[in-house]
Amino acid sequence: MHYRHALSSRTARRVIFRRTLQGMIMGSGAPLGWAVIQIFRGVDLQTDIPANLPLYLYMLFGTMLVFSAFGFYVGKQEGLMRQRSLRDSLTGLYNLRHFRDRLDAEVINARRHETPLSLIFFDLDHFKKVNDTYGHAAGDLVLVAVTESVASALRQNELFARIGGEEFAILLPQTSLDQAAQLAERLLDVIHDLSISIDDERKITTTMSLGVVMLKPDEDAKSISERADEAMYQAKRSGRDRAFTA
Repeated sequence: MHYRHALSSRTARRVIFRRTLQGMIMGSGAPLGWAVIQIFRGVDLQTDIPANLPLYLYMLFGTMLVFSAFGFYVGKQEGLMRQRSLRDSLTGLYNLRHFRDRLDAEVINARRHETPLSLIFFDLDHFKKVNDTYGHAAGDLVLVAVTESVASALRQNELFARIGGEEFAILLPQTSLDQAAQLAERLLDVIHDLSISIDDERKITTTMSLGVVMLKPDEDAKSISERADEAMYQAKRSGRDRAFTA
């Protein structure tokens, strides 16, 4: 699951399809417009259409093709703009804005259907030292490598977002606290196995601290976020490189 190349999402494809269809519909109106002009000119359409059928067909399919191509282009650009507005430019992950929107929606959905909803917050331990020691370019490499490794361990319906500099969130619909805690342990193992090359000679390893929580009855999005954040910092206070379940 490579989030850096996720611009061809279902949302973007729907936008492209909708704009292309709108273009086709607009283009199909060309023969009708010409027919109206002919009526005002006093032309009998019952004889004009059969006599000039190739012209009418050309106007129909030609303008449909042109307008649908234009609609496809507009839809593609619109889809890209929508995606970029929801994504972090470095990692390709969803950004804080989209995370908050999805969290609000998933909290409502979990309450309505009485299904579990869990949330993981994590950040990289001592990340400032990486930037200070190796430079911000190396820090960017670490962030990208970590997000790609974590993303590869997630399921399709689990939303992964960058919500701060080195802070991330994983939204887990229909996931119990035990299942979320197991995922957190797997992610620790994934990062333990990660070695990041910053040049031909040097490699960096990193660790992370995770906070794991599950939505409580009558809890809102703000409250579960605050608990996940507190659980993450509890993991840090307990020695880092671990998950804390609250």
